[in-house]
Order: sequence, then C-alpha cells, then structure tokens
Amino acid sequence: MSIKFKLLIQNPELESNNYQGLNSDYLTNTLSSNFYLPIVKDKPFIFSCFALSVDGKLCYPDLPSGFAIAKENLLASQEERDADWFSLLLARAISDAVIIGRNSLQHEHYDYSAKIDIAELSKLRKSLNKPDNLLHIVITRYCENIDFEQELLTQNNDITVIIFCEKSPIKMHPNFKIKSIAEINLTDLKQIVTTENFYLQNLIDKLFTLGIKTFLNESPYYHHVLQEQQLLNEAWLNTSSVYIGGQITALGINNNSFSSKNHPHYTILSLHNIGYNFLYTRYQVSY
Repeated sequence: MSIKFKLLIQNPELESNNYQGLNSDYLTNTLSSNFYLPIVKDKPFIFSCFALSVDGKLCYPDLPSGFAIAKENLLASQEERDADWFSLLLARAISDAVIIGRNSLQHEHYDYSAKIDIAELSKLRKSLNKPDNLLHIVITRYCENIDFEQELLTQNNDITVIIFCEKSPIKMHPNFKIKSIAEINLTDLKQIVTTENFYLQNLIDKLFTLGIKTFLNESPYYHHVLQEQQLLNEAWLNTSSVYIGGQITALGINNNSFSSKNHPHYTILSLHNIGYNFLYTRYQVSY
C-alpha cells in the first residue's frame, strides 16, 4: 500500500523527553515526519482510534460498520480512503492489546479481529518485539450477549481473548477458562474474567503487571468511559468530509455528558492530510 501524507501541524511536545521517535524509514516516508511514541513508565499508554464524519458520527444508519465512514466518502481518492485504514492498522501495530465493545462485534458480522494486513506495519510490529496478534479484550456485562457459536474471536484459533464481564456465563464454553482478575495469565488463549466490581481500571492494572503496556481502544462506548476514569491518553480521530446528522451512533452518545466545568481537553499533537476530503488528527487528552 503506497500512501503519502502531508504534515500540517506537529506539536513540539512530541520532541520532548516524554516521547521517543521510532526508527522507521517506512513511517517517516509515509507520514512526511518522524513518528513518536510516549515513553511508558509506571502506567500504560491508552488511546482510541476512530473515523468520524464532520458532525461526529461513527457510521451511517444503513451501514453500521465504522469502516464505511471512509469507504463511502465518494469524493475522496482511493489514497485518502486507504490512509484511514492505514492509521487504524498503525495503531494496532504499536499496541499490545485492543479493547472492543460487544456492539462492535455484531456490527462487523461476527468477523471482527484486530488484523494488521499491511506488510510494512506487520514488520514494524515485529521490530517492536510484539506477537503477531494483539490481546483482544471484549467488554460486556453478560456473556450471553456474545454469540459463541458464530463469533470469530470465540473459536478455537490462536487469537488471545479476554472477555471481561460481571457474571459467569450460564453455559460454560469449552474454548474458555473462567478466571478472576487475580488469576489472569497470558498463556491461556481464551479467558472469561468475571468480577462483581465491573471497573475497567482494575483489569488494565492487572494486565500492565503482565507486560501489556499499550492499549488501543476501538469501542465508542468505552472511549467515553476511559475518559470518565481519566485513563485515556490520546485520541486518533480521522475526519471524513461527509455529513450524516440525526441520532445515529456518535462518540459518547450512550454515556452521561461531561459538564462545562469538568471535561477532558484535546490538544493537537499532529495533523496530516492527503487531499481535501480527510483530516488525520492525533490528540493528547488532558483532565
């Protein structure tokens, strides 16, 4: 995949001691700039990645898949559409784990996985000493909301999956072991982790002790929750120049609003474009 971004804004913060540049000619050539990652020390790096319409919608009412935001921008060049996919796969390539909501599984027709199908990004991932597959964290209060018979992630495959839920399933599923948070390990491929205290930070804290340092969030609902818990560090938001309107899914649409006196703030770290139909923005989130 041949993509060439144009750099519009780069915040000097990226060149501070809080970040380190990746030594990648491929990324430097693609982004027309160096690519920087935060230095992870005593807490994880957690970020979200989404494509939005100009009015902040995540999908069309007749196409609930989030990937349609870029695909159905009919004025955009193929390179602009590919760049949206590239930014998501770059996010996956640098991450140890991906957070997924139960609704996202259904919208992708039971075929969801955080695949990385750009060869150069797969090579980048290997250079960072990360395994081929991310740890997939599926969050749902009740396991019965997941179709274990159809869902790709619940099958007997080599994708490591943790289903984080409030109660043990009524029916035990042969591919999975039931664990408490304290019992989690990364050698078991399929685990159902139950807790009465359904608090995401407890799971993240445990996984951090097991070497899971960078978390990519792909759940619109938990994008908001992570900010309520002041855990989200960055937001990678691509803006597609289409307008949707109405009550269709948007970030935070099912969550309680932040107030005028208490809300997250977004500072641009970098801004790229290719043509005139997409903006590719990386934000730092502060509280």
